[in-house]
Amino acid sequence: MKFRWLVIFSAIILALSSCHKDLDPFEDSGSGKKADREGVSGLHFDKLMILYSEGYNNLQNSLDTNFDQLCEGYIPGKWDNNAIVVFSHASVNRSDWQTETSPVVFRIYKHYGEIVRDTVFTYPAGTISVDTAFMKEVMNDIKDKYPSESYGLVYTSHGTGWIPKDYKKSDENSLIAKKSVGAQYDGPYSSVSVHQLNIEDLKDALPYHLDYIVMDACLMGGVEVLYEWRDLCDYLVASPGEVLTDGFEYVNMSHRLLQGDKPDLAGLCEDYYLMNKDNGDATIGLYDCSKVEALAEACVPVFEAHRDNVFGLKPYQVQGFNYSYEYHYDFRDILVKIGATDEELAPVDAALADLVLYKNYTEYFLGNQINTFSGLSMFLPTTKWPVLNERYKSTSWNQATGFVK
Repeated sequence: MKFRWLVIFSAIILALSSCHKDLDPFEDSGSGKKADREGVSGLHFDKLMILYSEGYNNLQNSLDTNFDQLCEGYIPGKWDNNAIVVFSHASVNRSDWQTETSPVVFRIYKHYGEIVRDTVFTYPAGTISVDTAFMKEVMNDIKDKYPSESYGLVYTSHGTGWIPKDYKKSDENSLIAKKSVGAQYDGPYSSVSVHQLNIEDLKDALPYHLDYIVMDACLMGGVEVLYEWRDLCDYLVASPGEVLTDGFEYVNMSHRLLQGDKPDLAGLCEDYYLMNKDNGDATIGLYDCSKVEALAEACVPVFEAHRDNVFGLKPYQVQGFNYSYEYHYDFRDILVKIGATDEELAPVDAALADLVLYKNYTEYFLGNQINTFSGLSMFLPTTKWPVLNERYKSTSWNQATGFVK
C-alpha cells in the first residue's frame, strides 16, 4: 500500500479537520539533516505512534488522502502524553519519479484547537529511503527526539510478503514483477527499477522493539513474514491478501492506537473490515508474535508426513486471496489439501487459535470467493516456478519447519 507530503517551509492555516503546514524553517546543522527546533527536545511520552510512509511511487495520491483522514480523527495535544510522528518520502506526483524530493520527519499535534505539522528532520534530496541503514537512522532519530515508554509502527507502501526484492519477472516466465516491502521508484522505468526491502532487511532496519506493527501494504499477513519478524514486535496487523489503494481506515486509527490503556488492534482490524464489507475487498489478521514458534513446532510432523504431496497440488485447488500474484494461499487449506488428517491438524489448530487473535474477510476478494479463511497465508510451491521454490528454502519459516526440501 501507500503516502505523501512534500516539504513546504511556510505557515498555512487550514480548516480544523486538516493539518497546518510547518512552522518557521530552522537552520541546517551541517550534517545534512535540519537542526532540532528549540523547545521541542526533552519531551517524554507514554505512547508514540510512528507513521512510516514510503510514497515515492504510484501510491502518492492515496497516501495523501490517508494523511488527511488521519487528521480528521484524534490528534494529541502538544503537551499530551501521547504523540504522532510521521516519516514521509513522497514523489512530486504519482508519475514523476525523476524529480528528487527530501524525506522528512514531522510531528503533528493540536495546539489552541488547531492542528500543527512540525517538521523536525529533513534528509537530503535524492536519499534512497528504502534502505536498511537509512531506515534504522530514521527510527533512531525519532527515538532520540521523542523518548517514549512504548512505540508502535504503522508502515504504509507496497508489499508482496516474503518474495525476494531481487526476484525478477524474467526469472520465471509465469510470474510478474513485484515489490517486496516498500517501493521507491527510479525514473521512467519504475517497473524494473524499484528500490525495496526484503523482510529480512526490514527486520534489520528496526533498531528497537515495538509494541505493534501495522502493515498497510499488500500480502504481508503470511506465516513467512510473521516468523521472520517474531522478535520485532508483540503484535502484527497485516492482510494475507492485497490491500486496495484506499488502505486502512485512518480516521479512527490514532484513536485505536493511542487512546485507552492498550492499543486496540482488534478494533483497528474491525474498522478496516467494516470499511470494505459492503463495497470493497479485504482480508485482515491480528497476530500474537510470541505464538508463532508453537505453530512452527506443530507443523513439523505434518509437513514431514505429507511433503511429497505438495508439488501435486494445483493452485486452483487451494483457497487463494490474491489477484495480481499467484503464490499466497490460505495456510490451513494448504495443509488440508496435502492430506493432513483431523488428528494431525488438532495441534496446528490449537496453535493457530493462540496466534491469530482476530481475522475477517469479505465474501469475495477481487472477484474470487473466499470459502475458507484461517487468517494467515503461506507460499504454495509448484513446478511452475523452480527458481522461487529454491529461494523459498532459505526462509526462516522453511528452515524451522522443513516445508520444502
